[in-house]
Order: sequence, then C-alpha cells, then structure tokens
Amino acid sequence: MGNQVQNEIISCIKLPRRHSVSLDSTADAGHVDQVTLIFRYTEHDTLIERFVTFLSNQGHKAQELFEGLMKFLADHDIDIQNCRDEWDIK
Repeated sequence: MGNQVQNEIISCIKLPRRHSVSLDSTADAGHVDQVTLIFRYTEHDTLIERFVTFLSNQGHKAQELFEGLMKFLADHDIDIQNCRDEWDIK
C-alpha cells in the first residue's frame, strides 16, 4: 500500500515537470536520525506539498544529503533539471 501511494505521488511530481525539494534531518523517538524528503509542485494552479519518504541518513554534511537525494531521484526517474526554487514553481 505504501509503495502504491508513493508511486502515485511520484507520478504527480513528474506531470508538471517542475518541483522543489525539501530535505530535513531529525531524530525519532529512539534517537535515530531520519531524513525526510518532501516535494512541492503545482496541480491545477494549487501548490501541493507531499511527504514522499524517509531516506537513510548517510551523514549530516551537504554532500552526503545531496548524494542520497540524487540516488532517490535516479531510482525513480525524476529529472533534477526540473527542480526549481520553491517560489518558481507557482
């Protein structure tokens, strides 16, 4: 069920061909760091924000977060060239 929901969100991200990404690292109740991946895109002139997944945390450095994001994008055939500043997707 979770994969179906994630696939539906990813197909919506691909439709407008423009999106923005937000990554945030936080510790859960067990003090394990998790990186949340959130996409913003427009649908019928409405700004949509969707939580997509938790990424495994490879570290806290920008390069490590970037590599995790790039792997997710490649695995789901999402083009980084369509990523925009969040104010440019409206």
